Amino acid sequence: MPNDGAFSKVYANHSWNLNETLTWQPAEKLHLTGKLGYFFRERIVSKDSHDRYRDLNASLKGDYAISKADKLQMVYSFDEYDKSDYATYTAKDVRDYCNTQNILRAIYSHQFTDVGTFILGGDLMRDYLKSYQFADNGSERQYTTDVFAQYDWNLTDRWNVIGGLRFDYFSKSDNQNLSAKLGLMYKLNNWRFRASYAGGFRAPSLKEMYMNYNMANVFMIYGNENLMAERSNNFQLSGEYAYKNYSFTASGFYNHFDHRITTSWNRVLNGMKYINMNELQIYGVDLNAMARYVCGISASLSYVYTHEHIQSGEPLTTSTRPHTAVLLLSYDHEWKKWGMSVSLTGRYLSSLKTEEYTSATSYEETERVKYPGYQIWKLTAIGNLHRGVKLTFSLDNLFNYIPGYYYNNSPATCGTVFSTGISFDIDKILKI
Repeated sequence: MPNDGAFSKVYANHSWNLNETLTWQPAEKLHLTGKLGYFFRERIVSKDSHDRYRDLNASLKGDYAISKADKLQMVYSFDEYDKSDYATYTAKDVRDYCNTQNILRAIYSHQFTDVGTFILGGDLMRDYLKSYQFADNGSERQYTTDVFAQYDWNLTDRWNVIGGLRFDYFSKSDNQNLSAKLGLMYKLNNWRFRASYAGGFRAPSLKEMYMNYNMANVFMIYGNENLMAERSNNFQLSGEYAYKNYSFTASGFYNHFDHRITTSWNRVLNGMKYINMNELQIYGVDLNAMARYVCGISASLSYVYTHEHIQSGEPLTTSTRPHTAVLLLSYDHEWKKWGMSVSLTGRYLSSLKTEEYTSATSYEETERVKYPGYQIWKLTAIGNLHRGVKLTFSLDNLFNYIPGYYYNNSPATCGTVFSTGISFDIDKILKI
C-alpha cells in the first residue's frame, strides 16, 4: 500500500468461478432443476507459499404442482469448501481444512383464493468440519434440523398480516429454540404502513466450540463447548409513499441482542477464548427516495443512521459508522437489437469516534480514536449486443481516493481501478 497503516499489503490472487444450471420437465406438473458450481482461488502469500481455496456445490430441486392451489418442493444440496497450502518449491498441496454440508429441504404451500398463502417446511443438515485449527488437526460433526410454518393473510383490502414460527435444533451443542415473527401492513391510497417483529437465533458453530489454534506463536485461541446461543429481538416500523414516478420510504429499527459470541482474553489459559457477551442494542433510521422516468433515467438516494450500544467492560467496542449514504444515477435504453446501461454510484461513510482498548489482555483502560470518513464512487457502462453478447466497463474509486492511513475499517485501495468484461449467453446465441 502507498501509505502507512495497520496493514501494508494486500496479497495478489486469481480465481475461477464456474456454474451451470440445467432444467427438465419430465411431466406436466413436475419441474426439475439441477445446479453445479466450482470455485477456486489462489492467494500468493509469498514466493514459496500460496493459499488455495476451493468450493464444490451441487443441488437438485423438484417442484411438483399437486393442484392449482397446492405445491410441493424438494431440494437436496451438497457443498464442500476446503483450504490448502501449496509449496511452490516441492509442488505439494496439503489440504488442512474441509467443511462438508449435506442438506435436505422440503416446502409445502397452499394458496387460499384471494385470502392468503400457507407455507410449511423443514431442513435437515449434516455438517462436517476438519480443521487445522482443531487439536491434532481433528474433526467434528453435527446434525441440525428446523421446521417452520408461515401464513400470509389478506385480512381485508387494506390489511395484510404475516405470521410465522420456526423451531431449530443443533445436536452438538444440544441447542433448541422456537422463534416467531409477525408483520402487519396497512394500505391507504398511495401509502403503505408496516410494523414487524422477528426473533433471531444462532447456535455456536463447530469452530467456536472446538477451536484449539496457535495464532502465529503469539497466543492460543480456544473454543468453548459451553457457549450459549445468540438470540435477538428485532422491531421495525416503516411508512412508504408512492406517486407516479416517485417513491419515498422511512423506517425505524431496534435490535436487542443477548449472548453475542466473540473472543476474550482468558488469564488462566493465557490466550483468547470464545465467550458470550452481555446484551447489546442497535437502533437507527433508514430513509430512501427513488425516481424513475419513461425515458430511461432513474435516481435513488438512501441514508441510514445507526447507533450500536455496547456496555463498557465488554471485549468489543463499537466499530459501526453512524452515518452512511448511497446515491445512484442511471440511464437505460433498449433498441431493436442492442441496449445500453450507464450508472454512477456514490457511497459515503461518516467518520467514527470510538473507544478502543489499549491492551489486548485487559478491558479496563481505553483511548479515544477517530476514524476519518470517506466516499467511493463507481462508474459502470454495460452494452447488450446482438445475440446474447454483453460488454462491461467500470471505473471503481472514480475520484482516486487513497486513505492517508490504512485502518482495518478503511478501504484497501491504491486508487482508481479500471476493469472490463465480456459475457456470452449461449442460450441466446444458439437460438434461431
